[in-house]
Amino acid sequence: MQKQWKLGQPDTQAAAQLSEALGITQICAEVLLSRGISSPQTAKAFLEAPPLSDPFLLMDMEKAVQRILQAIEQGEAICVYGDYDCDGVTATVMLVDWLTYAGADVRWYIPTRKEGYGIRCEQIDLLKEQGTSLIITVDNGISAIEEATYIREKGMELIVTDHHRPGDVLPDAVAVVDPHRADCPSPFKPLCGAGVVLKLIAALEGGDYDSAIEQFGDLAALATVADVVELSGENRYLVKRGLELLRNTERMGLLSLMAVCAIDIHKPITSTMAAFQLAPRINAAGRFASASIAARLLLTDDPEEATLLAAQIQTLNDDRRATEKVILDQILDEIREKPELLRRRVLIFVGEDWHHGVVGIVAARLMERFGKPCFLLSREDGEGYRGSARSFGSFSVFECLHACAPHLVRYGGHPGAGGFTVAEDALSDFSEAVEAYAAAHHGTMPAMTVHAERAISANDLNPRNIDGLRVLEPYGAGNVQPVFALLQVLVQERIPIGGGKYIKLKGVQGQIPVELLIFRCTAEESGIRTGMLYDFLVTPEVKQFQGRAQLGVRAEEWRVSGLQQAQMIAAEQAYDAYCRKEALPEAYYAKMCPDRNALVAFYQAAERTPQPMELLCRRLKDADMNYCRARLCADILSELGLIAHDVVNDTIRLLPVQQKRDLSESLILQNIQAMTVK
Repeated sequence: MQKQWKLGQPDTQAAAQLSEALGITQICAEVLLSRGISSPQTAKAFLEAPPLSDPFLLMDMEKAVQRILQAIEQGEAICVYGDYDCDGVTATVMLVDWLTYAGADVRWYIPTRKEGYGIRCEQIDLLKEQGTSLIITVDNGISAIEEATYIREKGMELIVTDHHRPGDVLPDAVAVVDPHRADCPSPFKPLCGAGVVLKLIAALEGGDYDSAIEQFGDLAALATVADVVELSGENRYLVKRGLELLRNTERMGLLSLMAVCAIDIHKPITSTMAAFQLAPRINAAGRFASASIAARLLLTDDPEEATLLAAQIQTLNDDRRATEKVILDQILDEIREKPELLRRRVLIFVGEDWHHGVVGIVAARLMERFGKPCFLLSREDGEGYRGSARSFGSFSVFECLHACAPHLVRYGGHPGAGGFTVAEDALSDFSEAVEAYAAAHHGTMPAMTVHAERAISANDLNPRNIDGLRVLEPYGAGNVQPVFALLQVLVQERIPIGGGKYIKLKGVQGQIPVELLIFRCTAEESGIRTGMLYDFLVTPEVKQFQGRAQLGVRAEEWRVSGLQQAQMIAAEQAYDAYCRKEALPEAYYAKMCPDRNALVAFYQAAERTPQPMELLCRRLKDADMNYCRARLCADILSELGLIAHDVVNDTIRLLPVQQKRDLSESLILQNIQAMTVK
């Protein structure tokens, strides 16, 4: 579905005043205004980022510290119980590292993804056999109500450190340290698991953050970015300081990991590098083998072992990417064979033995590509169908799963994402229930919205302006990298780079030259043609090359200039509803139904090479060709074997004529004509 662009229109005069008050560039001030930061006081507070609050303000922190220090002093066996994602791994490493140097008898355990999230009673039994007397959870434990009771029954004690929201009942533990506790007075709530552990370490050192941040700020920053928590307040301070430490880290594992990522530690390390290069590799260990590999990498002091483990993780990450591509390609092929799958309110795809570690990633990519919530399920022998879902806007994955609970073995999540299991014989009922929920709660499904700070001219895209945006870093959730709208660009050249995997565009806005880069997209997939005007959403950045500042502008979204997005989205929604056989206002059918002249015009406008549907609509504007009518033209002519419509890329191409066809043979045309007559 066509995405909805929303462009900010910040007050330039107010921006000028903010710019003067703070000593920042005009464009930087405009970005702040577009994000609702309008006064010098709030802008200064945001840019400077407050230091971390007293760790002892976290409820039960004093209890946790006293019990841990007691265990160290008495030589008790302690187990740090982590989680298999980047946040859980780094939190485990941080606490194990600190306890080791404090002289504790410490071990650690991170479950595999197959074992599942959180504490398991069978592992509690093993820890008891090993002589463990104190279990400390990191990045999990807040929902371990039954397991906490079991730990106490086994004669052990539990300390929970977590950042997930608790239920109505807290675990029976010596201490439950979680900023989201209703009775927790700590002022900053959206910490990740490693952020909570950093505060625990500071508390163990008497409340002194200097040593804790110096030792573990690099890992805490990496986890904060990876866990996509809001980068405001204390998180902003933590990431800003931690990225500086990451550049100068002495941790062998991080150095080896940055080496396989080709990250130059002599240059600034950004949150983008952490989010898209380091974190995915740590996560790949947990997705494709065991997160213990990543934990061992971050714990080792041996350069040779670090090099070997980093290479192993790099291989796992390559496997992860290859597996993602295989699954994605299978689904795209299925869509080409069954275009009706894209007409559903919610996209649902089912496969055999898809790797559960990546189905969530693939679901997110499909959601982004087609602008609809996406549910992916994989059939696993003896376990029914395990699934992951991703959504956006007002459509809540969790509420949908809750409504479908009678067909589920288990489920969990939040509005934007969730995991679930469907019984072997309940797949059809579940799929119908998802569509029924969507229809009942969303008469019109939400359109995916992308935001830009404001429209920008090619003149404004210069190193000084863009470099002035650095004060907004680090970027992440709640503080994304600024996106601008670059409108009315005449594309003159389309140059394949990177072996054809990427594109460089050369063009002009007015008379001013423009160069844009498009990643993870071939020239054919982009649908961009030379000699035409396009609008782009772009993220510009300045990089240093041989001591000189160079501007790079990456295109994130694009469309033909002059698109009437509200009409386009409404037309798509009407077409989808028609394909689902939903009732539409009678007047719609006449506007949708193509007559002979429209079909002929559409056919004559098509070419032997693939042409974007959007472009065809633009060319046929004078023929009153809205998107809905164009889609029906494509369906009718495809049914008759006259054109091929690739619904994945939404492109049209002419087919060689095998025999003369009569338009009246089309069952699709007959059906829509019958609706028009009614």
